[in-house]
Amino acid sequence: MAYRALYRIWRPQSFADIVGQEHVTRTLQNALKEQRFSHAYLFNGPRGTGKTSAAKVMAKAVNCERGPAEEPCNECAACRGITEGSVVDVMEIDAASNRRIEEIRDIRDKVKYAPTQVRYKVYIVDEVHMLTPEAFNALLKTLEEPPAHVIFILATTDPHKLPATIISRCQRFDFRRIGSAQIVERMKQAILAENIEISDQALTFIARMAEGGMRDALSLLDQALSFGGEQIELEDVMAITGSASQAMLASTARCIMEGEASEALNVVQQLVQNGKSPEQFLDDLLFYFRDLLLYKTAPQLEEIQDRMMLDEQFRELGDAFDTSRLFLIIEKLNQAKNDMKRASQTRIMLELILIQLCQIGEQKSHVVVQAEATSGGKMSSEEVEQLKQRINMLEKQIKQLDRGNVGRQEAAPVSGTRKEPRRTGMQQTVKIPTGRIREVASASIEPQLKRLRSIWPDILHQVKSKSVRLHAWLLDGRPAALSQDGLVVCFKSVIHCETTARELNKQLIEEVVKGFINRPVELFTLMENQWEEISSSVGVSEQEQGEDTKQEEAQSEPVVDEAVKLFGEELVDIKD
Repeated sequence: MAYRALYRIWRPQSFADIVGQEHVTRTLQNALKEQRFSHAYLFNGPRGTGKTSAAKVMAKAVNCERGPAEEPCNECAACRGITEGSVVDVMEIDAASNRRIEEIRDIRDKVKYAPTQVRYKVYIVDEVHMLTPEAFNALLKTLEEPPAHVIFILATTDPHKLPATIISRCQRFDFRRIGSAQIVERMKQAILAENIEISDQALTFIARMAEGGMRDALSLLDQALSFGGEQIELEDVMAITGSASQAMLASTARCIMEGEASEALNVVQQLVQNGKSPEQFLDDLLFYFRDLLLYKTAPQLEEIQDRMMLDEQFRELGDAFDTSRLFLIIEKLNQAKNDMKRASQTRIMLELILIQLCQIGEQKSHVVVQAEATSGGKMSSEEVEQLKQRINMLEKQIKQLDRGNVGRQEAAPVSGTRKEPRRTGMQQTVKIPTGRIREVASASIEPQLKRLRSIWPDILHQVKSKSVRLHAWLLDGRPAALSQDGLVVCFKSVIHCETTARELNKQLIEEVVKGFINRPVELFTLMENQWEEISSSVGVSEQEQGEDTKQEEAQSEPVVDEAVKLFGEELVDIKD
């Protein structure tokens, strides 16, 4: 006899064999028991969850010679004929290849004839969402009022693509994804019959890869049997699926946690040498960190228990990561997954995201680093008290800033030789989101800010290629702070500051900056005197301000100087 695939051998032949869909099978069995079954059903749900199998079992139950019964006997001529597909009154139609109006008209013309072999004519229309709009219209009237001897069972994975007029004429049953434990139990029955040994870890991994589909699980098991012979281990299943090993994922997560970029790149090298796909590895890594987050928030979930059984290091890593960092890592991995779809060199994209994630681990709080350096990782009670006093003082200053009481009254005079504003007739302040700018200033990443200042001429050149006018306004600005999600640019001129802050100009600058630093940031513009007040309140060092001042003084503006000589320092507002 020719070989048959496992999913065909173990296809359910009764309602009791349908795994994980008790809410459907119980309802259908009660309807059969009370002789109250409908003329039209709609079975929808993910692939491989038993929709078509349930439809064939239903066809056997209504036509069984000992029924209609709650369960088909699978022994009478009707049941055996439907199982073998030899009963002409039970027709299984693939709507993907028979989607035109002609096929539906043929069905509509034939339903009026009585069945010849069994009690009811049953039409099982698989992938019904593939029918054309004209075909749906041809089916409407027949579906609403078919002859008494006809039952329609429609099956689909995309019910939202069906017209509401079709759905309203059917009893709808939603099939669910099958749990991993139920899939494993069903596969154990199959391997017992096949006399094959397979580890529990391999079965659990197959169940996870199937994503709730019994047919997918049995197909993977069949493939593993062909690959591994009579003894199958977890490594065999990973080899046929192309997935990264749990040890490799755990090693990568540990490198990210400890900030070891070189070790993470070694993992990528090993991955490529083993012929693994960077896209698949990124998917696996995304799900790994997702499971770590679920372990922190809901460790009792079944899939988390499965993950802990597959990976011995999972629990240790879950305890080591904090929740906020896991959120950030998952967000960046998801963004990298979208960017990788458009990338020509996927390996480079994978290396870049791993380096970025490792750098996140290196960005510790300055207070924590200082405390570790002075006390060997333990802070004395005096240091804790000093930190509390400093936090209280900063909170008071923030409240005063919000009320506008700090700056003119309490701010100390700025020492140095900073130039006075050139245009004495200009207004020196503009309305700004002070609180948000203060957050960006306090979270500014100095190495990245220095790099941004070094490439600022390139950014200006890119802006000029898009808008010459906006480039002229932006020339007056300088980057003052750069955080993970914000950029502060301060100006000497009010008109330059206000014009750059217009929504369309702001969006264009944000788009250009994103192309240089590979992440989106929100742009904030303000005047120099406003930046001095905010930077002093959040603790920007005088040395950094002095360097900024030197950079300002070093920058010459010959065009502006010449204009001042010719027209004076009074501001003339020119409207387009």
